[in-house]
Amino acid sequence: MKDSMRSVGRWGAMAGPLLVLAYCVINSVKSVVEGALVQELSPEYLAFNEFVIAQLFYLAVCKDKPGLVGAVRRSWPTILVFNVTTTLSWVAVLYALVVFEPVVANSIIVGLVPTITIVMGIRLRSGAKVLRWELVAAAGILASLVYLAMAAWSGESGIGSLSTGEFVFGLLTCLVTAVAVAGNTFCTKHLSQAGMTVGQMMACRFVLLIAVTFGTLLVRDSFSPYSAHNVLTILALSGLGVITSLYLLQQGIVRTEATTVSMLFGTNLLITYAAQLFDPRLERSGATLTGILLLSASMLLGVWARARAAAKPAAAPEPESPQQPQPVGSTEAT
Repeated sequence: MKDSMRSVGRWGAMAGPLLVLAYCVINSVKSVVEGALVQELSPEYLAFNEFVIAQLFYLAVCKDKPGLVGAVRRSWPTILVFNVTTTLSWVAVLYALVVFEPVVANSIIVGLVPTITIVMGIRLRSGAKVLRWELVAAAGILASLVYLAMAAWSGESGIGSLSTGEFVFGLLTCLVTAVAVAGNTFCTKHLSQAGMTVGQMMACRFVLLIAVTFGTLLVRDSFSPYSAHNVLTILALSGLGVITSLYLLQQGIVRTEATTVSMLFGTNLLITYAAQLFDPRLERSGATLTGILLLSASMLLGVWARARAAAKPAAAPEPESPQQPQPVGSTEAT
């Protein structure tokens, strides 16, 4: 009986990390699949169809429609910014995947987000304290990004040689995505403090994205046929890659210590690198692997620094719920 209870306890403790890891696997595979698809389908076509399905789903599962309307009315300026950052973060990354191999695009974005968040935190929250080792980690992250960018520009990445225009376009779309993800995180926190639930946020999150991508489709005339293959692919990406993965992430985060979540996010890049080995258009690149290993090590340094700082209050005579470190390196706003 005791052995059975211990087994249940171990599985209960593992449930959160396994859910986060499942999200990382799905998100990594999704990036590789989308990277291949945007070579044939326009990014706006892919985003429009994926998020129409996701938006309808989140509206359907939001049972308190009057509460949703009231929450939107109370916080509409933040909701607008929330929609803008969501649109930029989800659409710009698809344009980045047109140029860069998935793991390079994800590495640049994931690496930029912590640094941008530190800068935004200083600007948006007076008195925000940045740790010395976090600055060291940020410097390591930036150095890793420069290395990866130079590898991509020189043709040493898995995608091969790029023109200067393609390289600059890829960097700009990655930068836009990273800034939007960081801004989206601040919007999420602000809306949560205003009393909005995660379900309410998701139910009003993709409205602008759908409008912008539909308008882009009309202007560029970039619709693709709704063939059986395209429809099934879009349903899989939306159902598994957006709806299911975000649900797993949310459930995993509430069951897992924040430092563990941060470390698991670091596996995202390695999983993406492994997944893209199955994409025949991409070559294996030692330079890319070196860059993501350096980036992951720098991210872990930042996680360690925050965890170390958060553990200090626990040594006081009468600790009062020590502050948990925030996940580093996530490209999703929960």
